[in-house]
Amino acid sequence: MTVRANKPAFNVREKLKSLDSVTYDKMPAGSIIQVKQSSFNSYATFNNSSFSAISGFTVDISPRFPSSKILITLNLLLEIRSASIVAIELTRGGSPIFTNEGGLRVNESANGGYITYSYLDSPGSISNLTYGVQTRSTNGDYVFNNYIGSGPSNSFLTVMEVVE
Repeated sequence: MTVRANKPAFNVREKLKSLDSVTYDKMPAGSIIQVKQSSFNSYATFNNSSFSAISGFTVDISPRFPSSKILITLNLLLEIRSASIVAIELTRGGSPIFTNEGGLRVNESANGGYITYSYLDSPGSISNLTYGVQTRSTNGDYVFNNYIGSGPSNSFLTVMEVVE
């Protein structure tokens, strides 16, 4: 004897649409519940062999839950003006949390473009967090937000709180 049971499908998205409001603590894991962004649109030239912060290029976020993750996305417009490697660090509270020593490598002068990184941080805090960017070069000058034509160009640092 075969027994068959029919159960109606449950669509989370449709269920959420039918509610007047959903509190943050009811959001399913993986939901983005907060987004903050900083734009850096200054033309700036650097020549430093130690990591140095890009002044003014930070973004603050106060997570709602200590278990939340913070998804960080960096879109940095960078030009290297000599044979060099520019290394990039993401920071939280001024301390490094992710370092890419490979950064952008150039074997001749005046090359560049957008550098994009994503990193998932686990701060374990509901205090205000400040995320930023530090860079350094192995040899020579590098420039942020160089432009062609009427410019200027922009770089962006975006942070998103992800429910765990």
